[in-house]
Amino acid sequence: MTKLIHFSELSPLAIQNKWFQVYQLPYNVFAIFEPYHFQEVISFLICGNEKALLLDTGMGIGNIKSVIEQLVSLPLIVVNSHSHFDHTGDNWRFEAVHLLNLPESVFLLEKGYKLPAGDENLSLNAYRYPEDLWFDYTKLQVKPSKIIPVSAGHIFHLGNRSLRVIATPGHSDDSIMLADDENKILFTGDTVYPAPLYAHLSQSNLETYMNTIKRIAAEFSDYTLMCSHNNPIWEGKALFEVENAFLYVYEQKKANPEIKQYQFSDFSIIA
Repeated sequence: MTKLIHFSELSPLAIQNKWFQVYQLPYNVFAIFEPYHFQEVISFLICGNEKALLLDTGMGIGNIKSVIEQLVSLPLIVVNSHSHFDHTGDNWRFEAVHLLNLPESVFLLEKGYKLPAGDENLSLNAYRYPEDLWFDYTKLQVKPSKIIPVSAGHIFHLGNRSLRVIATPGHSDDSIMLADDENKILFTGDTVYPAPLYAHLSQSNLETYMNTIKRIAAEFSDYTLMCSHNNPIWEGKALFEVENAFLYVYEQKKANPEIKQYQFSDFSIIA
């Protein structure tokens, strides 16, 4: 079984914010974790000696900008791994945010959007905050923000480290990963993480997802994966497990197209 590091094995930093927990990871990376919602989303602050990069802005419940200001004073680049609400909620707090250059996704975030009525994320059951909720969870939304489109292969330069944009369609058309090739770290966004992988959404495509995983596994199996949900660090060899799982699910769906959850060792696939 591939090695997985859980947050329970790490100690959070002391910060002034009641929504986030922050953990310092190897290679000058901070994981900014939202433990009080079932999605358990993780944003990453990746630091160089000249600039820092924030990958995703979270759900927009806690002020992630105030967290960043407690951690670094470097000039900041902000990037979205994709346009889903739990990764873009605090975009509006920043001057501009980079997103894969798909016009419909760029337009969506520049306009902003609300979650549809009845969405499970607008329910009290989605939360496990230990005290009374201090925000209106029924009004969760993505406010308009300025978007800078980027293409696959774009390099973000942070001084002594660089991050390469990898297009990874499947979960969504606009999904990306960021590769720190010098340190052999892959920031996986929502394409790969040790929890249920969503291949059943309106913008998801199972065959595309499967082919993306096959391509990523071939290139990055010797990298460390830093994942955007649930637990932060996964051994790169897990990509082969995910590849084989998608192949299995793809074959199963030929006989039974009904949406269901397929369980594997450290993750599952909903398709």
